[in-house]
Amino acid sequence: MNKKRPGQQIDLSRIYPSRRKDARKGDYGRVVIAGGSDRYAGCLAFNALAALRAGADLAIIIAPRRAADIVAGYSPDLITVPCAAAFPEPRVVGQLLSGADALILGCGVVRTIAAHKALVAILQESNRPIVADAEALHAIAFKPDVCQGKRILLTPNVGEFQVLSKRPWSSSEQERTIAVRQLAKHYQATIIVKGAEDYITDGARVYVDHEGSPYLTKGGYGDLLAGVAGALLARGKSPFDAAKAAAYLVGRAGKMASARLGESTLASDALEQLPHVLNQRRN
Repeated sequence: MNKKRPGQQIDLSRIYPSRRKDARKGDYGRVVIAGGSDRYAGCLAFNALAALRAGADLAIIIAPRRAADIVAGYSPDLITVPCAAAFPEPRVVGQLLSGADALILGCGVVRTIAAHKALVAILQESNRPIVADAEALHAIAFKPDVCQGKRILLTPNVGEFQVLSKRPWSSSEQERTIAVRQLAKHYQATIIVKGAEDYITDGARVYVDHEGSPYLTKGGYGDLLAGVAGALLARGKSPFDAAKAAAYLVGRAGKMASARLGESTLASDALEQLPHVLNQRRN
């Protein structure tokens, strides 16, 4: 098992080599983000803005109309495609995914049978690397074989880990390591279990990231991590490497924000710090 202790940095120059001088729009990744509901929209903005801050050239959000309209008014950097349904429609996702490099799926979707069927259909039809988060994880828990043959990263928190594994989260690091490895093998996926320590495994390798801060307990940090990981998948990184880098980048950005703001730290503050963390590769 490989561990990264606080203060130990990921080699960002390997994750982010210098760009070609003749680069064109799209060369560094197009990400489709499918999720949202009438109740939840902000998570999609976090997904997309984190993906863009992490280097993706384009991020397109597919969401129910109310969520899409809210996100569209949040920033001119964001592109939205509204759906008539109360969840992202598989047909629309499939059309846009044909011109994309990665998919982020599940954030903000409200739990219904119809939504789960749509999420499973999207997973089944996708031939792009996938970050599955939030409600997509609950859909996958009912149909584990949907991950077979996919380049997919599952991003559960501890509660979602328990839904996927049907077992409690142990207090023992050794037992956690065994549990996450078994879960990755069961779903044939790469997994990052998010928490005070992030456990990352592809079923063979296990990596524990200790970056972060006790102030990173508010909503939105998982959405940032999904966005960063999606951007890295779109640039051709493996799900394992994408998870490792995303855990470091978001954790480090959150630590920088919380050092200044303490109890008042929001996920949006960590988002603002992402460029400063990325600039470390130049030093």
